[in-house]
Amino acid sequence: MSLVKHKAFDGLDVRYRGNLSTSAWSLCVGAGVSFGLVPTWQELTRRVVNEAFEATYDEPGFEALVKSTRWSLDALLQGAANNLALSGKAADVFGNILEVGLYSDLLVQADSEGLKQCLCDALNNPRWLRKDEILHLTDFFEKAHGGSTLVNLSRSLAEAKEARKGPQAIINFNADTLLFALLDLFLIRAHAGRIGKWEHPSFSFVRTLRGIDGLPSDATPIFHCHGAVAPSPSGRLKKAKRRDSREHLVFTEADYLSIAGNVATWAQSLFLFHAQSSRLLIVGHSLSDPNIRKWLAWSLSSSIEEMTAVSSAKEFTARHIWVARRPKDAAHRHIQEVSLLHLGVRVCWVDDWGQIGGVFENLLAL
Repeated sequence: MSLVKHKAFDGLDVRYRGNLSTSAWSLCVGAGVSFGLVPTWQELTRRVVNEAFEATYDEPGFEALVKSTRWSLDALLQGAANNLALSGKAADVFGNILEVGLYSDLLVQADSEGLKQCLCDALNNPRWLRKDEILHLTDFFEKAHGGSTLVNLSRSLAEAKEARKGPQAIINFNADTLLFALLDLFLIRAHAGRIGKWEHPSFSFVRTLRGIDGLPSDATPIFHCHGAVAPSPSGRLKKAKRRDSREHLVFTEADYLSIAGNVATWAQSLFLFHAQSSRLLIVGHSLSDPNIRKWLAWSLSSSIEEMTAVSSAKEFTARHIWVARRPKDAAHRHIQEVSLLHLGVRVCWVDDWGQIGGVFENLLAL
């Protein structure tokens, strides 16, 4: 049997400069990239459970509930959805509660700067905003969240795209639409600065919310394969309609079970295609999602079968890269590194998420 070597490395190690730049690669992002701008998965679940059950769990109380039940967060979200249905609530109420829980903190921040309406519109379509609104909103993100993973990631992706070293695709498992909004806002501003006048550039990234949306001809698609939720537009534009895919959200236990039992979902087909045809750079994921682990294992099995058919090598280096924060304990690090071998994933360690821009610069030789 062929052996997959783990070969973990430091994301800023110059020996790995350009590691991704000579091959096709795709970016796979999870909830961790939006940390600090939207609630954590557990905090969002607490808010939804409180609203659906008219409960008053504080953070320690909800932590105790999670530990005592030993249920996953998607199981508790399923309970919230079940209770809303039993209470006779309309089917769209669950999505509306998620929307409020997801964006309320950020919208309050933006409102303090007079930017709430602008942010709501930008999360649907950044090109609805005027020049002054884009300038003020990008300044807001730089000032309030300039050190966040999301803002740093947006900068790096824009730079990689300009250098023609960008990803083939971005596979986004998040329900928020922040990544696309920030990318387009910053790219519009940068384009105006380069040409000396205010003019929207061609799209560099396009948000793809459903399988039927198809593929853009030149822009990099951002696939929201677990659905997406955007806040309602401000109402300033009469024809502005909310742009999301909340009807395809994968949040509850039933959603995950449906994917696990279906061999031809859009999310699964999409992920497997990019895992087979490119190298994945995985950022903001805990790699605890059983579906993602299953898809990675399938991809590795297929790859090993193909590689052994054309090569006599007995060892292969894992193709995909998972960016993770380095544990202080050496045994902990080793366990994580070795435990991913059957998924075909090697670890790229960082000491702080503020280093993510430097990691992109190093791996893509920007």
